[in-house]
Amino acid sequence: MVRALLRARLQLARVVTLLLLLAVSGVALGLLVSFPVSRLQFNPSGAIRLDQANLVGKADTDAALVAAEDLPVEWVPGDDALGAFGVLGSTFCGTEVDLPTGLSEKKSVVFDNPQTGSVLIGQALRVDKWQAARDYVGQVDRALKDCDEFYARSFTGPVRSRIEDPPGSPAITDAVGATYRSLEDPPGVTEWSILAVGDLLVAVVVTGPEETSEQFIDTVENRILTRLDPANFAPSGSSTTTTTTSPGGN
Repeated sequence: MVRALLRARLQLARVVTLLLLLAVSGVALGLLVSFPVSRLQFNPSGAIRLDQANLVGKADTDAALVAAEDLPVEWVPGDDALGAFGVLGSTFCGTEVDLPTGLSEKKSVVFDNPQTGSVLIGQALRVDKWQAARDYVGQVDRALKDCDEFYARSFTGPVRSRIEDPPGSPAITDAVGATYRSLEDPPGVTEWSILAVGDLLVAVVVTGPEETSEQFIDTVENRILTRLDPANFAPSGSSTTTTTTSPGGN
């Protein structure tokens, strides 16, 4: 009986020791993990997550195109034929990302800046489902992550280009963009973005010898979004018209 009590005490002591070791090691591991994490600085994006389903059919494709009032005064209507060089439906890093089924024609508008020699192309397309618009943005984003360089389409033909981050920051979460910097002569830069807003795909492309200011495309996007989703983007949530006339557009 004495031996049984001793064995029971010994087993109890082993169990208590094991529990103490687990507790101590757990605290130590927690400290090791929490220390570096506590030093991280999280910078939450200011991008707005749209209620995409609620935006279906709320605006037409003309409202999604860049308008003259969205741009500084030095921008003037350009050659409509250049609208074919927009990014909607183009190849990204050699990957062809198919556009969703369109419920409207793909519309475009073109502006020139004679002072800088830059060209701006705005595009808009209504698709069959808002989920399809968002998925298209996601597929383009994944395609861009597959490479750092590729032959980007330009007015003069394919140009070997380096892919860089877009200027500024996205206004909404369902957005993708990039900067293509030419690695050939003559030097050139193409900056672009694609937004999914309800059942609309919206694209803005600026091509020129040099990049635009950091906030240029951001400003254009926000003025378009003010027309498409005034509840989130119009000052004080005031309503704005959702129909515009496309200067120089189709």
